Formats: sequence, structure tokens, C-alpha cells
Amino acid sequence: MGFVCGVFLLLTLPALAWTKVVNDFSECKTFFLDGTPPTVLSDQNRYRLICQNHENQYEFATLYDTSKLIPVYSAYTYKSCGKGKRPHVNWVTENDLGNEAQALDKDYKTIQDSQKVHGYNRGHLFPVCHAESQSAKDATFTLTNIVPQNVEFNNIGWGEMEDYVKNYMNKMCSPSVTYTVTGAVPSTKNLVNKKVNIPDYMWTASCCNKDGRWVSRAHYGKNAMGEVPVSVSLEKLEEQLTIDYNERFLVFGGKCYEDKPFISKYLDYSTNLFQHYVDRLCGNSVIKTKQG
Repeated sequence: MGFVCGVFLLLTLPALAWTKVVNDFSECKTFFLDGTPPTVLSDQNRYRLICQNHENQYEFATLYDTSKLIPVYSAYTYKSCGKGKRPHVNWVTENDLGNEAQALDKDYKTIQDSQKVHGYNRGHLFPVCHAESQSAKDATFTLTNIVPQNVEFNNIGWGEMEDYVKNYMNKMCSPSVTYTVTGAVPSTKNLVNKKVNIPDYMWTASCCNKDGRWVSRAHYGKNAMGEVPVSVSLEKLEEQLTIDYNERFLVFGGKCYEDKPFISKYLDYSTNLFQHYVDRLCGNSVIKTKQG
């Protein structure tokens, strides 16, 4: 996700172990509003907490589903896109999880090699275009931050929504820190190898406190061709996640709801994006393939 956020040079990196499985998120709580993580789902045998570490520095946090082999969510902070390069890497796996408890590079190569048939590629939850430092950009290239994403949804709808949120938060939050959580809700589908789950839909929420007032944005979108992310309130998103996971789901610890005074002039976002999507397809625009 994120070719719309700029053109980056290619950089080849070794497949180093960047992640750290932890018992709680206290080691990397800086990526959560007031140090409070989103809901950690209760099945401890299924879900693993990961502090994503690169070059001895934590860059973001992930809750990982070892049954569906996709992340539940990744949480990170945003200040600016930064000037680093987009890496071209050997994808990283987590040594502590074991091969049966995570997606492997060969699983994603299956869909990459048959992309035209199956229509999916690798989609970042923490996108490169939201990472400020080169270290953070590099750290996003771990398979514990990746889900199988519909190619057109990744390239057009979701990718352009990421760019929109980036610009919105630059305008409404800077220089305050923006806290963002992006997740994927699993479906009943699997990949060709019947291993890695293809998410039903993806969601994201961002929050900051500017001059004592909450600013937030939330979106979700069906992981399918032709779908456009919908702008919703944080409350509505949490209601849907609570239904899907069958337990109370809070993204920012029950905070960041007072966003209504800020969003009225942005309510036409989904309509504008849908029209842009139609214009590109009907105008025979070339849809570039990107991985994440």
C-alpha cells in the first residue's frame, strides 16, 4: 500500500529477524494513545503480541492471529511521511512463532506468481507511506504486518484512502502525534494453499489531540475488486468490530470520540473516491501493481 504516497528508490535488505513476541505491550506502549493498546483478544493460545523491532528500536506493534496467519491489527504513530526510500526486501518472518504459526514468504509467492488469476497481493497494515524514518519503513516489511489484499482494492481504494488520511492528519493534527491502528477481519476464505486467510474487510482509525480537542478518522472497506473504503465514526467502527470478534473492542481505550466538529467538510470523501475510481477504470487508466 502506498504508491500514491510517492515514488521510492529500491533498496535491497537482508532478511533479518526484526520482531519480538512479548507477554504484554508494555515494552512498546508508545505506539498507543495514553499507552493503552486496542483490545487484545482473549484467546492467548491463538493471538500473539509483537513489538516490531528493527535495528534495536521499536517501530510499531502488532497483534497476530496464529490460526488465520494474518495480523489482527498493527498500531503505529504518524508525524510525517519522511524522506526515506521504499525498501525492496527479502520479507521477514518471526523466529519465535514457528513456521506453522505464521505466514511464510512462499505462501505469498503463490499468489504473487498467480496474481492475474487469484487477484491478491501483499498488503501492509502499517504502510510505508506513513512511516517517518528509514528504519520504520524497513520494519514494515515483515510478514506479520501483511495480509492478502485484493490488487485493485489495494492499488486504488485503500491506497488512496491512506493518502487522504495522511493529508488530513497533516492538516488537522500537526505537530501533534497521530496514533493509528489498522486491522483486518478474517473471512471463511483461504489462499490457494489453504493456509493463509484472505480478510473479509480491512479497517483503520487515526486519532490525535490538538489544542485539547480530539480529532479522529475511521474507515473500513471490503477486501474485494471495485470496493471503496467507507468513512465512519470511531464508535460505528468499534460497534462492528465488537460484533465480528464477539467481545468488546476498543481501538483507543474508549477515547477520541469528540471528532464531529472537525469532519463536516470531509464527509464527501467516499463519494469523491468512488468517482475517482470510476474515472480511472472508465478512462482506461493503467492500474500499477504494487505489493503493500
